[in-house]
Amino acid sequence: MTTFEDADFFAETFTEFGYESGARRRSSLLTGLALVAAATLVAGGVVWVRLAQVPADVVAVDPATTLAVFDRPQGPADVVAADDVAGTLIDPASTRLVAQTADARYYAGVSRTHLLCVLTVPAGDLPSTGCAPTDDGVVNLTVDDELMLLSAGEPAPAGWHEAGPNVFLKD
Repeated sequence: MTTFEDADFFAETFTEFGYESGARRRSSLLTGLALVAAATLVAGGVVWVRLAQVPADVVAVDPATTLAVFDRPQGPADVVAADDVAGTLIDPASTRLVAQTADARYYAGVSRTHLLCVLTVPAGDLPSTGCAPTDDGVVNLTVDDELMLLSAGEPAPAGWHEAGPNVFLKD
């Protein structure tokens, strides 16, 4: 029977990979040049990304100016229950009732991030929200294939009827 008590496997396995003549010290000049080169590459990359971005000629428009319902003050019918608006980014003071069907109530509102939003409050179900930007004053928002908000003067699309100014419901 062979015993391995005298063998130092760790020393034989993990040492003497190469001849070490002492610690090699890098030149501080070489380290400085490497840091300058790395900083130059990072700065060049940032400048390249910024120059590659094409500035958009889009005019930001306040969503509260895009629908006729925002021209009137908020009335009792426009107020949404706190539970229904909780968890959305919609400002509760901006909500206006735009349409009501047998299944749901639809409120237009402005989000805290300046988007035009529609809050759908279905009967006996959880509310949902759909939002869209109003850049250049263009409104085009379809919610659940049931309600559509369009810019003023837009005709009713085929299969939709007008439920109010800028508001269309599916036939």
